[in-house]
Amino acid sequence: MNENIIPYVPIADRVHAKNENSQLVCQQFFNMVDQLVKAQITFNHDTTIGFLSICPEQINDLIEELSKTDHSIDKLDIKILELALNDLTYPKYLGVHQVTSPIWNNTSVAVWQFQLNRIARDKNMQPYDNDFLLDQALATLRIWRQSLEAIGNDTQVTYNNNDLIYKLIDIEDKLEKVQDQLE
Repeated sequence: MNENIIPYVPIADRVHAKNENSQLVCQQFFNMVDQLVKAQITFNHDTTIGFLSICPEQINDLIEELSKTDHSIDKLDIKILELALNDLTYPKYLGVHQVTSPIWNNTSVAVWQFQLNRIARDKNMQPYDNDFLLDQALATLRIWRQSLEAIGNDTQVTYNNNDLIYKLIDIEDKLEKVQDQLE
């Protein structure tokens, strides 16, 4: 197994913003990011602690590179995208930062930085902070709610009571840890 490959989960479908217009713009942007990763085009400056960093000046150049194989991606209006990022709730927009990147010959570059959920492969999986635990608990609740809504009156789909009990215990445990940290 190649240890240099960092597992990537597409972001576009998981984007959340405070209003619908911002959400659509941000989903279009992260759809482009997902396609860049799939095409193995280098743009990501720092993945060591779950950050995704991309140079705003590079975005339309990256889209142009992608359009050589996929003509469904249109260029983005960077000013509109930048305004929409302020409404972004997931992934968390951390603002503009200066990074020194080998992609840009080790020169300092201004990038937009985002905090993603992260996988700590070299550590025991311990909760990192309240946001991380709450994110996990909410994700579990959303998945189960959508699953239960999807089955409707389909008598062919059943859930074992133990499955639901174990999920509820897991959520309860996460929320207790958040409560302990807050106290």
